Amino acid sequence: MGRYALSRRRTALAISSVTLALTGGTLLPVLAAGSAAAAPVAPWAASATPITGTDVDASVLDVVTASDGSAVTVWNQFASTSSSERKLYAAVRPAGSDTWGTPTLLASTPTEPGSVKLHASADGTVTALWVEFPDETAPGSGEFDIRLVSSVLAADHSAWSAPTELVGADAAWYDGGIDLAEAPDGTLTAVWATRAASTSKAEVHAATRGADGTWSAPAQLSAADTDGADAAYGPSVVVTPDGTTVVVYKQTVGESASVRTVSKAPGATEWTAPSAATDSYQSISDPEATAAADGSVTIAYEATATDESESIRTATRSTADGTWSAPESVTATDDLVGTPEPLIAPDGDVTLVWVDYTSTFSTRTATRDADTGAWSAVRTLSTSYVPEQYDSAIGDDGTVHALWTQTGGGGRVLMESVRIDGTWTTATQLPGSANAYVRGRISVGDDGTATAVWTGNKTGTSVGVLYGSRTAWPTLALTSSTVPATAALKGTTTSSSAWAPTWQLSRPTSSFTVTVTDRAGKTVRTLPGTAAGLKATVSWNGRTTSGSYASNGPLTWTLRATQAGAATAVKLASGTVTVTGGAAVARDFGGTSTTPDGTGDLLTLNSSGALAFQLGKASTGTLSGKISGSGWATSVKAVPFGDLSGDRCNDVLVRLSSGALRLYKPGCGAALKPSTSYTSLGTGWNQYDVLTSPGDISGDGRPDLLARNTATGDLYLYKGTSAGKLSARVKLYTNWKTYKKVVGVGDLNGDGIGDLLAQDKSNTVYRYYGTGRSTFGARAKLFTAWGASYNVIVGTGDITGDGRADLVSRDTSGNLYRNSGNGKGSFGARVKIATGWGGYKSLS
Repeated sequence: MGRYALSRRRTALAISSVTLALTGGTLLPVLAAGSAAAAPVAPWAASATPITGTDVDASVLDVVTASDGSAVTVWNQFASTSSSERKLYAAVRPAGSDTWGTPTLLASTPTEPGSVKLHASADGTVTALWVEFPDETAPGSGEFDIRLVSSVLAADHSAWSAPTELVGADAAWYDGGIDLAEAPDGTLTAVWATRAASTSKAEVHAATRGADGTWSAPAQLSAADTDGADAAYGPSVVVTPDGTTVVVYKQTVGESASVRTVSKAPGATEWTAPSAATDSYQSISDPEATAAADGSVTIAYEATATDESESIRTATRSTADGTWSAPESVTATDDLVGTPEPLIAPDGDVTLVWVDYTSTFSTRTATRDADTGAWSAVRTLSTSYVPEQYDSAIGDDGTVHALWTQTGGGGRVLMESVRIDGTWTTATQLPGSANAYVRGRISVGDDGTATAVWTGNKTGTSVGVLYGSRTAWPTLALTSSTVPATAALKGTTTSSSAWAPTWQLSRPTSSFTVTVTDRAGKTVRTLPGTAAGLKATVSWNGRTTSGSYASNGPLTWTLRATQAGAATAVKLASGTVTVTGGAAVARDFGGTSTTPDGTGDLLTLNSSGALAFQLGKASTGTLSGKISGSGWATSVKAVPFGDLSGDRCNDVLVRLSSGALRLYKPGCGAALKPSTSYTSLGTGWNQYDVLTSPGDISGDGRPDLLARNTATGDLYLYKGTSAGKLSARVKLYTNWKTYKKVVGVGDLNGDGIGDLLAQDKSNTVYRYYGTGRSTFGARAKLFTAWGASYNVIVGTGDITGDGRADLVSRDTSGNLYRNSGNGKGSFGARVKIATGWGGYKSLS
């Protein structure tokens, strides 16, 4: 990894799929000549943003992207222009913002800090681990003690915790490198190399932070007192997807060196003994390790052979048995600047980015193909001299970002190249990075956006200031729209346009969708579209995905669009469209303007012989207004039914005192009168003391009727037929006399099938889910000691406007109550919605 490289991704990459398309008029990375076309990544902001308070020779140390998309960076700077004291600061840039927050002081030390590492956890927190030098001995002298300290940034980024000391002053000497890795269970492992005293040899240690936030006591991992070993340096730690923790480090033995490894299985308390992961060489660099999604671990390092030839090498730890492959040479190298980190894509390809000397110092790269196992030819990314400063990172989609400083324009500039779909883009300068002495770090978030932080001279001065920038597509928004409020389906065909909204957009889009959902949030129809210029238009015929009419009443539409060049769609707008002339909603017979409004209604019969639809009012969950028809005998029994006649208006069953049953078809919003058109359904219906419709329980889309025989208590099903009548009865249950009320309540759980409630004589209420096969499932107890004072319980459909079936009940005092359905088969607490309803002879 580069000398100024960002903290490693220490857990295996999650596999995700991202598709991008080109944006018109937006500056994008340019593919190298002769390369295949590849999707672009989001462009960098047009200008860099200074980080407040970084005006005294600030030097960036690390940057990470938190799980919510926020960026966190740390840096050190002089306490003042007249002081040699150094201060370690951190700052946060919220997700979607270009402005960095107020810096937080993490530590003050007489000299600049040693190793510093940030780690972003899945729970939103960010951990900082750093080395302090509590005395005034400058790093590099070889004689100084250290402190190893940790602090945690809260998930809401409100504050850093008080620093926790892992290794105290006078307990350790020498900064030999640090690293962090997180396990799937959230535990965090820190590794470091120190000496116990100025005369002792360096050893690698580890500690683990548990779920309670407490660090364990340090454990020594290396064994410098065996096999002639001298010292251990540069530890790198990873955790595989199964929770196995693997540590690699450089071990010197006399005049040679190799990579050693230890591991700890999930749940284990002890580390394995050190073993060799590589051959022995004249010398090696500090190893860098990365875990892959398949559980393997790849390390990279530079090795110097006995003939003094230098090369970059890799080795891989097997997922099956934990053994290491024979090292393979990637390429010869000269004066390598730091060890490249293995950047592993979801498909297993491994990319290395490094800086070394060819004819000049250059940024270079190579990739090992997961299928063939072969390394690509080495490619040079930089276009001029690179002064030993670089960084690299990989996104979850396998996109690799390389960032480096090179000479240009009379000073130094920050350059980037991106590997997308196996192809590197031509190097381009980050906007705002033209200041001299630029040093940069880069991080890539889960959504593929990148953040860079670098040190550059403040304009017109030699003072080092931190700048930050991020990749993001320019904001996509609406500039205007024309959206009809109503979709009138009466008289339309499948080729008709009942609703044709248009939205004007601020930027080009590659695609968009308009999703229409009902009150319960279920998708009625998704309308895809291809944008023409900056205009998005759809045409809807008012039909559902299955081709049936959409239901009457308000539906919600949501416009989502994918900006040309962006990876994902964003929500731009939403609103409502009211369907008229569509399919009838359960128990909906009319609205305030007589047109069905998608809200359930209550049918009443008064002592004067008037049958009235008491209209549900969704905004209040009450009843307001009515459509009344007079002239009925007070002995009739009326049963609200669904649309059996096929005219997209709900029908009503009426049993006369003679026992004749008729299907009345009043039409949408019309009063129910004796003169209303009807179909005779036979006689002999006086044998039943319960007539109720739960809706469709057979799954054919037509309403059905349940009837209980007064004498036997047997419950029968009469299915609605395509001819607009009822089929022959089928016995469902025998002797339901134990129930004093049997109520068809419509669809309680959102599966589209009618359900049933039954209240026994002890006032226990049971629910029976319809199966969609003309039967009901096993009963489930809903309430005990419920509704003893109720003389009527009615399933009214949805009267609250949330798309869920509700109950309305009347007690013996004439009070009317509503129990709102929760959409999961039950109901909320009752709410009184009216008084004085005792005069009605029946409610249904």
